[in-house]
Amino acid sequence: MGFLGLCLLFVGIALILNGVAAISNWDAKTTAFINLVTGSILVIGNCIGLVRADMAALLPYNNAAAGFLFGVTYLFIASNYLFKLDPRAFGWYSVCVTIFAVISAVVCVQDGLVSMGLLWTAWAVLWLEGFLQLGLNIKPLGKVFPCLSILEGIFATGGAGVFMLFGWWR
Repeated sequence: MGFLGLCLLFVGIALILNGVAAISNWDAKTTAFINLVTGSILVIGNCIGLVRADMAALLPYNNAAAGFLFGVTYLFIASNYLFKLDPRAFGWYSVCVTIFAVISAVVCVQDGLVSMGLLWTAWAVLWLEGFLQLGLNIKPLGKVFPCLSILEGIFATGGAGVFMLFGWWR
């Protein structure tokens, strides 16, 4: 769980900073760097993992798919912040990731990995929120998305990552 813990730690930091920036009305470019670093760690790390993996097994592909989905999320966010792209594309990307996250949650629970299933469920909610707000342009959500981002950054990613890095995750 070492690499996953490292990734989740950075994802947690990025989520917290993105949420605080949105609530505090910071220029979005201020969090682009941490999003670039986070996305790069995830994408490069999962490329290395795939090169080193037993290609006859399915698990390396599933792990890499999850890692790439997270990594591209943060590269996409950084690109949107830096280049002022239309956020609807990220919203629609988010619905695709939501579907993967829901399936992953169900599979984890079925395999007895309830804590991982709960994390996947939390992440699915966050990506679904991204789809609703950015893909469908539902604005009445107000500060819900940034607050959810901060809470998930603390509990569903950063906190889980620290627990994994110290061997406390079961």
